[in-house]
This record gives sequence, structure tokens and C-alpha cells, in this order.
Amino acid sequence: MERLKFSVVIPTRERADTLYHTIRTCVSQDYDNLEIIVSDNASNDNTRDVVLSFKDKRITYINTGKRISMSDNFEFALSHVKTEGYVIYIGDDDGLLPNAIHDINAVIVDTGAQVLRWDVPSFFWATLKMNKANQLHIPSLGSGITIRDSATTIQNVLSFKAPYQSLPLMYIYSAVEYEVIRRIKSLSGRFYHSMTPDVYSGFAIAGAVDSFINSKRSYAIGGASHHSIGASAMGGSRSSGVLQKYLNENNAPFHSSLVISTSLQEVIIENFLQARDYLPFFDKFTMHMEQLLFEMMKEAAVKPQNYYMGIKDVVLQIGQMHNIPYAAQRAIAANPMKAPGSGRKLTVRNLGRAGLIVASQFIKDLRKRSIYIDCSYLNVNNIYDASLLCDHILRLKDMNILGFSTVVKSSLANIKRMIVPGEQNSEPRQEM
Repeated sequence: MERLKFSVVIPTRERADTLYHTIRTCVSQDYDNLEIIVSDNASNDNTRDVVLSFKDKRITYINTGKRISMSDNFEFALSHVKTEGYVIYIGDDDGLLPNAIHDINAVIVDTGAQVLRWDVPSFFWATLKMNKANQLHIPSLGSGITIRDSATTIQNVLSFKAPYQSLPLMYIYSAVEYEVIRRIKSLSGRFYHSMTPDVYSGFAIAGAVDSFINSKRSYAIGGASHHSIGASAMGGSRSSGVLQKYLNENNAPFHSSLVISTSLQEVIIENFLQARDYLPFFDKFTMHMEQLLFEMMKEAAVKPQNYYMGIKDVVLQIGQMHNIPYAAQRAIAANPMKAPGSGRKLTVRNLGRAGLIVASQFIKDLRKRSIYIDCSYLNVNNIYDASLLCDHILRLKDMNILGFSTVVKSSLANIKRMIVPGEQNSEPRQEM
């Protein structure tokens, strides 16, 4: 089989503790035609030493030389990618699944895809201060390859009928042929034009291609750690150190038709508006400001009070800006702040060790085959070990020799022994 060129890009800044495990998932790829570019945004910690500790000729370490914004670091890293093959960005607390590059190559060679998108499981690092800490979430155990129409996907996101992750984000979610990147850069002089480069890339890439290949099989795993800007924003406080550092950067300006906030729904629309300003792909799409205000308040209603009040204020401001104050008031009235604890869901962590290997305790939604696994019982506490655990479950399911519940019931003890060599069972085993 032809072995295409792949570039895995890891923008980073002062996250050497998680970056180490991210790089482990990359260097473990049994694939030679691969470059791993670590773009260090002038870190003051031991990032450089961590990167150079890997004696792997596929790694290239670059440094911006001075502190720049996240989007500028993404652009800086892209300027060092060889102008051939396929590009994948991952964060410095994310990872690739074992044999991911080989598997991605096989799909692209078979389909001829310029853009390949896949579903992404998530690992919540143990260092994260929230109730999902140390959990692995696998959103789907499905498989199969389909073709997605780009225009339909974009419009569904703008209509809030689909999550922004359904776009072919060149960040954890997709491998993108460099020719597509070249086409986008040629239209505006650079690739990124937003303070949230991951979401922007999804719109830009979907706009540049008529369709893309979508795989239900996962090839990368997203991480949420104490460093994560997204995880910080989930708390709703702009005073968070991680979030505030990001907001204080010399970022691309927020779109002038909106008011910056921590609302994810607003961030999605802001990126579309930025892409529409810079690229000629988006004139045929529609988005309604009234619907955005409603979705922002719907999102805020289940968040802490400080988040709710902040979004409420922004919704009122946007309503005045666009001469739709009554729409803003209706959105607020339809989405009052919910009482603390309402809607809280039972988690695996609350069920105790006795139920660890009972399949029903790991199933969040049987129809979607979505599962949460509390990794603390398996001594999994970093993205590398989480990638092994996730890959093991997915490959057992791929074999189709075990049913879903049997996979979960039977494999966890073996996975634990695989990840934690030498761990003994409570009962003695006879050595063979």
C-alpha cells in the first residue's frame, strides 16, 4: 500500500507535563513517512527539553522566539509544514490512537479523500477540577465510511442542528491534504483569521471542498486538562487564569457584529462570520441572530450563575446592536437560570467499584452506544494510557466477535493489566 506523507502538528505553550504524553502517542506510530512538528510558543518551562528527550528523527522542534497569540502560533507551525501530503493538528494534551496514521493512510488511499474526518473520544485528565475528571468518553462504537456534503454540514451547524465538531476541523478531527490548505491561504494570505483556530479551520475547509469523507472509526483522542482553555471556559468565569491569559493575548479581533463572551454557541457563529469575511465560499449560507441569542441563553441556563449573568448581559448588548431588543428579551425569558444541581446526571464515579465491570454502568445512551469509563480504577491518568484503553475497546468491537456489552464486561481487567504491568489480582494465579 502507498504510504502517503503525514504531518502531525502540535502547537504548545508551557504544558510540558501533558505534552510529554501527547508526543508518546505520536512517536509510537509505526509509520516512517511522518513528521511531528512541535511548535513552542516561547515557553518558559522545560518544553524544549521534553521534546528533545525523544530521540526520534521524525520530530522537528520549532520555537516562535517571542510570545505570540494562539492563532499566530498555529499559523507559524503551518509555515513549517512540508507542502505535500496531509496535515493533522492535535493539542498538547490530546493524542493519536495506536496505529492511527497507518489506518488513516489506508482510508485515504482507498477513497482518494482530500479531507478525512473522524469521530473523537475524549479523556478528562485527572488534574481537571470537575466531576468528569479521569473519565474516558467514547461517543460511538460505530464504524463505516460515508461521504458528507459540505454545504449541508455547514448549514446544519449554523442552524444549530449539528455540533460544530461535525465540520472537518483540522484539529484532532481531520486529516487535510495540503492542496486544500494552499487554496485557502491563497485567498487571504494566511490560513487562520480567528482567535479560535480550531473552529475556524472547520468552516474554512468545509467551504473549500464540496464534500469530505467521514469515518465513524476514531483515530485521535481529545484531552481536557487543567491547561485547557475550553475546559476553563466551561466554568463560565473570565477570571480563570488559563482563560484570562488567552483573552489577554494579542488575538485576532472578535467579529465586530458580536460582543465577546464565553458562550460556545457565539464562538461558533463568530468563526463563521470571520470565514465569510475572508473567504468567498459562504455567501449562500444563512444564520439568524435571533436564533443565536436563544441558543446562547439555552446554553447559559444550565451553567453557574456567573456564567448565566455574563451571557445574559452580552445577549442584551447584541440585541441592541442589531436592533432586536425584544428578541433578546424573549430569549432570556424562555431560558431562566436553572436551580443548582438540576439536571445533574448519575456518573460511573458515583456508582462505586462494585459496579465497575457491569456494562450498563458505562452506557450513557444505548442508542448511540456512548459510554463513560471511570479510569481511576484502571490507573489510567494520562492521554497515552487513555489512548491504549480506548483503542483496545474499539478494536475489540471492530472484530465483531464480541457484542457491545461483552466487550465492556470482559476486557477491562485485561486492559488494566496491560496498562499497569505487574498488577496482581486479588486471587493468586498459577504461572504458566
